[in-house]
Amino acid sequence: MTSSNVQSTFDRLVQLPGVVGAILIDGNGVPVRTNLDANVAKLYANRMRPLVTLARSMVHDLADNDELSYVRLRTHRQEFMVATENEHTMILIQDNRALDESRRSSVASHRSSMH
Repeated sequence: MTSSNVQSTFDRLVQLPGVVGAILIDGNGVPVRTNLDANVAKLYANRMRPLVTLARSMVHDLADNDELSYVRLRTHRQEFMVATENEHTMILIQDNRALDESRRSSVASHRSSMH
């Protein structure tokens, strides 16, 4: 993925329903783009890095020819989606209420268009 593709993907993801934060991290674990406070972005980047490393290791141990592309964590209030590609990692933080409402609306819209 080229740098311009990564940037355009970042811009598109920030516009999704319920997104409260997005962090683009380089291969050294440094946030290079975010819509959050720099210290908050560093905290998320530092806390996610060991999790992503562990998940990559687990995938590799289970299937030598496969690689991690996505991790999703959900708490009571937020959902964290962590996507990795090449040297970039993207962390997306979404508010569960807005995310769930968006999903319900999408399903209802899909069902009504089928009738």
